[in-house]
Amino acid sequence: MKKYLILVFTILLSFTLFACGDKTENLGEVIDFSETHGKKTELRVWLDDEKGEYMEAIIKEFNKIYPNIYVRFLHKGSVESREQLKTFGPSGNGADVFQFPHDHLAQAILEDLVLALPSDTKQRVEARSHELGVQIATLSYNEETHSFDPNDPNAVESLYAVPMSIESVGLYYNKDLVETPAATYEELFAAADIWNNSPFGGDESGRTNAEANNYYLTISSHWADSYFMQHIYSAFGFYPFGETLDDPSEVGFANAEEALVWMREELKPRTTGNGDHESVGGAGFEAGDVPYIIAGPWNNEAYKNAGLNYGVAPLPTIDGKETKSFAGAMMAAVYKYSKNQEAAIKFVEFLSSDIAMQLQYDYKQKLPALKGELLVNIEGVLEDELLMAMSRQLETSIPMPTIPQVTYYWGPGETMIKDTWNGEELISKLVTDAEHSYRTNVGLGQ
Repeated sequence: MKKYLILVFTILLSFTLFACGDKTENLGEVIDFSETHGKKTELRVWLDDEKGEYMEAIIKEFNKIYPNIYVRFLHKGSVESREQLKTFGPSGNGADVFQFPHDHLAQAILEDLVLALPSDTKQRVEARSHELGVQIATLSYNEETHSFDPNDPNAVESLYAVPMSIESVGLYYNKDLVETPAATYEELFAAADIWNNSPFGGDESGRTNAEANNYYLTISSHWADSYFMQHIYSAFGFYPFGETLDDPSEVGFANAEEALVWMREELKPRTTGNGDHESVGGAGFEAGDVPYIIAGPWNNEAYKNAGLNYGVAPLPTIDGKETKSFAGAMMAAVYKYSKNQEAAIKFVEFLSSDIAMQLQYDYKQKLPALKGELLVNIEGVLEDELLMAMSRQLETSIPMPTIPQVTYYWGPGETMIKDTWNGEELISKLVTDAEHSYRTNVGLGQ
């Protein structure tokens, strides 16, 4: 009977403690059960992780901090996420957090998909993230007029996403063919003239390297790709949309004329593009026959699989002037109409943490979008020769424009270089035609 009464008393005491709410006292210490007993928030996350191993690790670490946020992950290619969110978001079947590359940002804002992150999040991200990544993810925007004009007095500057990784192009070289990479294009061209006129070692035909299309320098895209050619433009003072890269009133193609002359007269004769702008030699570099290629970190897997002994050097200077490539970033943002905004903000903030950046490096081998002094916290990155070469290149890179008018830059820009490279038309006319095409397409008139 005594044991029975003790059991009843214990049960009643338990009910009393829980009935008092989520807090009780234990020898004078207040214990808060609200986190463990609270309802879990479900967070839907779309990220590019086909195997799911990276996200499994991310969620595990995130839940150590936020156990009441249940993360439901779905693999989505970063390029397709924005389009799919436009379809599924309004029905409530979209993502709370989604990933996209830098050049989707302005369009995503115009499509009313992206939440401007709160000021405290902005401060935390700015304190940790690489300056270029922050610049790319920050825009001035007037919601009423849908204007990105930074001079608009009603435009509000906001951070719209958290940069996860950052990248640019560099000068990749075969270490078995090049002992010390060229620091200047003049040095590279002098060596190219010797190489191109030397006998091709791949057969006994007696052809030179040039005749075998085995030129000293090649490119992993094509020679009319404005993204790749920006580093050349910069040495001649051309930055699309002005030096701050955000003036949509004109692209300023006239400022590219001197660079185009250099491309036609100095660069083209010494490269795989000697035939036409599409005469690229990526296969030659992978085969170990070509000393240099202008490429990006997205090419690393192919080069490693080919067994190449290669390195990455900063892009060469031109006539003593630095060549500044475009920097791009992969970003994570919060869906503007997410019903779980608070939890989603916590998740994107977590993606910039040391823990998440370590996992991104471990699983994706990408350069974390962190300030240089914070890379020491990411084990293995400072010893990663390829990523550190990319980090050095980014020291002189410029953020790729993200204003929506950049959409209308690529087409005229490619045509302008293509006609410069393949034809003999006056370059002064080509830059005028390109500016006319841009202004017409963007609706600016003449």
